[in-house]
Amino acid sequence: MDKNDRSFITGTGDSEKLRLIGESFSMLADSPTVPDLRMLYKSSSDMLSEGFIWGDGWWIQNSFGFTMGAVPLLDPFWSKILQNSYDAFWERIGDGRRIGADNGVPTHPNYGYCAPDGSLGDCVKPGVGIVYRQGDGDVDSYDWFYEATAAGVLMEAEMLLFDRRPEKIRAYLPLMRRSLDHIESARAENGLFLVGPSANLLAPSYGGSPADENGRPRKGYLTGLSVTTAAALKKTAALCRMVGDTESAEEYEKRLARTLEALPLLLTDEGYFVKSMDPDGTKHGVYGADRYGYLESVCNVDAAAWGVVSPQIARSIRDKIASVPGIRPAGMICNNYPHLDDTLESYRKHSSEPHSLGWLSGDWVDGGCWATVEGRAILAYLRTGAYEDAFRAAGAYMKWAEEYRQDAPMSQWGFNTNNPWQQENDDHTECRRPVGVMIDNFAPVTCLLRGLFGWEADEAGLSVRPQIPEDIETLCQRVPVFFGGCRIYASYTGGNAPLAASLDGKPLPADEDGTVRIPAELLPRGGEVRLTLDRSGSVAVSDEGDWKRDRALTGDIEGLPEELRAIYKTCADELKTEADPLRAAHLFEILSAAETAALRRRLPFDKHELRPMTDEKAAQILNLYDQTVRELYQGLKYRG
Repeated sequence: MDKNDRSFITGTGDSEKLRLIGESFSMLADSPTVPDLRMLYKSSSDMLSEGFIWGDGWWIQNSFGFTMGAVPLLDPFWSKILQNSYDAFWERIGDGRRIGADNGVPTHPNYGYCAPDGSLGDCVKPGVGIVYRQGDGDVDSYDWFYEATAAGVLMEAEMLLFDRRPEKIRAYLPLMRRSLDHIESARAENGLFLVGPSANLLAPSYGGSPADENGRPRKGYLTGLSVTTAAALKKTAALCRMVGDTESAEEYEKRLARTLEALPLLLTDEGYFVKSMDPDGTKHGVYGADRYGYLESVCNVDAAAWGVVSPQIARSIRDKIASVPGIRPAGMICNNYPHLDDTLESYRKHSSEPHSLGWLSGDWVDGGCWATVEGRAILAYLRTGAYEDAFRAAGAYMKWAEEYRQDAPMSQWGFNTNNPWQQENDDHTECRRPVGVMIDNFAPVTCLLRGLFGWEADEAGLSVRPQIPEDIETLCQRVPVFFGGCRIYASYTGGNAPLAASLDGKPLPADEDGTVRIPAELLPRGGEVRLTLDRSGSVAVSDEGDWKRDRALTGDIEGLPEELRAIYKTCADELKTEADPLRAAHLFEILSAAETAALRRRLPFDKHELRPMTDEKAAQILNLYDQTVRELYQGLKYRG
């Protein structure tokens, strides 16, 4: 094995698809040519951050897609950092007494709300507080952020199912129960959830039901809340069964059954979901209707991605999206198309005109393209066999990443000709913020990588279902998936034969749909196994090594500032004798980041198809790499 080999996969077939897979892995590990996850680490909190101009804040709705793809892919070090990021919400869970401000003195009105017990929220800024309601617009008129709470429970359940430590599961289940009970309090007699404005992902695009004569908002049945809650209930019930809490598992399963039984009330005749329904039965999001006649993407792709609908409904959703060119005019999925005419401001102004949220329709949550949603769409595409859609979407976001422009959202219905947050002019000769790295835009990366093998965890173990296009003939990953502390290296060979699977050469049965179920006892903590999936009729165990473990640090830091060279020497000396695995992993990340910062200096800045490459932009890119080394080094204080 070449100790300087930076390849994350080996494979044959469509070279562009294979390149995209490899480049996606690099964004989670180490890349001198695209942003990588380390750039979002914050030493002030030992957490990830939203990035760009948003300081050290962490948003549930922005990070949702990234996390749902990333959980199986992150090694123990980055899994801890991810857990820290959501602990910031659990530590501030609503209790009916505390307000959002950490010190009880709000620095902004958004930190002054006192939320019901179990409520999570929109954003946490460590040292400042939590915003319990979505924080843009007329926040006083908004409901609690119910779907963000459901997403928080779902993400925590995913992390715990892949981590599989009973003591950790028992520690989080009481918190998750409080959140699920909070959501349950909004359930109506028909089994749906009745909530007011901005309780949705992505808020504040949901206006509830038409306001009363005084402009006060009314509540509606929000589809996304039913979808996300169903997924959260299913995963939480599995956790309860893992630790022997049968009573709670059965309770959550009853809630799940009631949620799923009610979901068809929100379907159209064509088999896709509306965004919401008024108490009088009026549906919002029936495409082509005279009123509220847009197609809503978010709840639809989530329903397919989380598997809370039948394969038939998932395919109906896929087909409806494909039939509406306006929902993906630039290859990325918009939140909705055409514009929303049912926002809170639409109701108050008795208007169906566009641009009702203070931004042009197509720029923000009304029609903008958000990578956090795109990741979930990619999971849905792969699950339903729409492979070209998945790779087209991931490729569109990767082109922007290659120019260090991870804009969130992509504006102008995804064409992103003039992004308001970057503050650029129409011909791009001026741009106040030419560089941006944001957690949202790691969602297409992680969801593509997770979706290719369809990794899923439950109380019994791990399941995998290859969802790989025919023009990828072979694929072998040099990056493991982590399940209960076991490293799993996956390889795939295409063909026309029935799927054959083996674990370290021992056969595994496959279901008719190609799902392979691996009992947890075959994946021991601290172990290492090789999973082979083969449709060629000739199963051969592949061993391509582990990219990170096999890579030797080169010591090449030529061109770095003296400050960073000194950091490198200090960390290299310490790593030689460090016995603690977590601190050693942190030291390795610092050293690797420094070497990558040096390598970036020797490479050309030759990606400028979408935006000009200026000296100022090149300098900002180099600073991203340098600042990453500094942040990681300052974060060593958390490792003892």
